[in-house]
Amino acid sequence: MPFKLNQNTNWRLNFYLIFGGQFISNLTTMIVQYAFMWYITDVLKSATALSLSTLMMFIPWIFLAPVAGVVIDRWSKKVIMIGMDLLAALVAIVISLTISQFAGGALLTLLLVAIFTRAVTQVFQQPTLNTIVPAIVPKDELTKANGQIQSLQSLTAVIAPGISAVLFGLIPIQWIILLDVIGAIFGSLTVLFAYVPVTDSSQEEQVSFFKNIHLGIRELMKHRGIFQYSILSLIAIMFIMPGASLYPLMTTQHFGGTITQAGIVETIWSVGSLLGGIFISIWGAGKNRFYAIFGSLVIMGATFSIFGLLPAGLGGFWIFAGLNIFAGFGLAFMNSPFMAIVQEQIQPEMMGRVMSVLMALTNIGAPVGLMFAGPLADQFGIAQLFLLAGVATLLVAAAAVLLPAVRQIDKE
Repeated sequence: MPFKLNQNTNWRLNFYLIFGGQFISNLTTMIVQYAFMWYITDVLKSATALSLSTLMMFIPWIFLAPVAGVVIDRWSKKVIMIGMDLLAALVAIVISLTISQFAGGALLTLLLVAIFTRAVTQVFQQPTLNTIVPAIVPKDELTKANGQIQSLQSLTAVIAPGISAVLFGLIPIQWIILLDVIGAIFGSLTVLFAYVPVTDSSQEEQVSFFKNIHLGIRELMKHRGIFQYSILSLIAIMFIMPGASLYPLMTTQHFGGTITQAGIVETIWSVGSLLGGIFISIWGAGKNRFYAIFGSLVIMGATFSIFGLLPAGLGGFWIFAGLNIFAGFGLAFMNSPFMAIVQEQIQPEMMGRVMSVLMALTNIGAPVGLMFAGPLADQFGIAQLFLLAGVATLLVAAAAVLLPAVRQIDKE
């Protein structure tokens, strides 16, 4: 194919080709994901159902991520990326053709299966993308490159809720789901034409999967700051994610708002995250990136605490919506600097295994929290979950300061 890029191609052109394609693919994926959220909120009206749908997004990260890391280090990254895109397209076609035939519990089961399968594709795709970045981007450009990735992801999140909410009110959901097919095709083609270096894994071919998983965990634990912060992140996510998953019901039940207003909240959060990503992509995250990570925890803890104290009604809703720009900004600084630190300190031949183990570790907290979030919210109210999440995140920020290895995470 004459249009394929090669190792002599300018790295920026290669980088933007890959992540431009992923922007389109992720945009359609998020539009469909939000459509599922609106559908569950509008049809089932259950915090438990909404929590279960989010739970299905995280379970694959626990059980499959370590295995995915071994696969990423051994197999062609292009094959993995394209294969997962095509699997996501197949799932979208099946769900689109069958969703109108189900109702009630059967409908929820179908949606949970769809969300779970889509999450499986992300378990393989996201770590693969994270291993491609340090392979094609110069080391001194990694923090800014990750900031640009964060900006693209945030821009996707800014656009997706509004588009999804508008489409949800105009066309049947089965047609919205088919957008995933378009995005998957676009993402596959850009990866196909891009240049992705092949990691030499000849010496690892004789080692078993479990041995490779063990090697990934052992390599991660060598970097005490990264490992300890991953544990702290696990704890924070265990409390934050349940509240974040219930944003639509917080809007419609606690504040008495609409699906459109729920989309506005998601958009404002994403605008904040976009601004944070743009800031990092231009100015970086400072000489010592620990301060950026610590500040993000404080911002998210403070905003979530305030959310839990807001009164019901539209007056409280607009405060809730406005403060989400700060929560989104904090999220950008929680993710991008830490990811750049990991990419700088882990050897390329171990990157896939470490990245997948790291993601599995940091994602264990979400299912634990989500198992209790829905029933507790149905019983005691959603606002109380936000207050609990905010206080817990502030305690995590305090622990980060008290742990020497975490304070020195950017100096290892």
